Amino acid sequence: MGTMERYSKVGMQELDQRLSKIVEAARKKPVSVYRYGAPWVWIVSQDDWQGALKEVSSYIPAGHSLVLLRPQIDAVFDRHHDLLQPAPGMQIAPRTVLQILLLQLLYSVPSEQQLHEQLNYNLLFRWFVGLDLHQKVWGIQVLQRDIATLLSNPRAVQLIQTVIGEVFCGALLHMPEFSLNFALLHTWLARHSQLSTTRN
Repeated sequence: MGTMERYSKVGMQELDQRLSKIVEAARKKPVSVYRYGAPWVWIVSQDDWQGALKEVSSYIPAGHSLVLLRPQIDAVFDRHHDLLQPAPGMQIAPRTVLQILLLQLLYSVPSEQQLHEQLNYNLLFRWFVGLDLHQKVWGIQVLQRDIATLLSNPRAVQLIQTVIGEVFCGALLHMPEFSLNFALLHTWLARHSQLSTTRN
């Protein structure tokens, strides 16, 4: 929420004892209610709740590097739209899977499990792959399966390399927020070169 950086927290026992005062305090700033030592629910004002219903893009800074580079990324994808046809059984659009894999590379997300978690709570990641604020993320099994399907296509992996080469390689020195995982990209590429060598 827009004002979640400023909030107070209370326990369940305190909530029971001081409910009316806490609700009144929540009109000024959100209150996080803890249960058994962990966050449980939020009490927020009508204004804060309405603010939370905004488009996810409204939370993304216009000057963020990923926002600035997005048109170039989309241009590369548009040039290779023939590679973005879904394979049988895929539930996530190939373009979206490619965007997810780009995020994994750019931010060195170490596992698909953590990638899935980031898609749930990271507003930048959600914006980049086209998820709105309240849209449910695909299940982890679906995500892992569709990633595996796309990575099994050598032309799709080559497209990821093309995006990195054309859009990011010249910009990385000026954009320290990215920590590109070249080793992971080389792993994806090497898998296909090994298959090609084996066939020959």
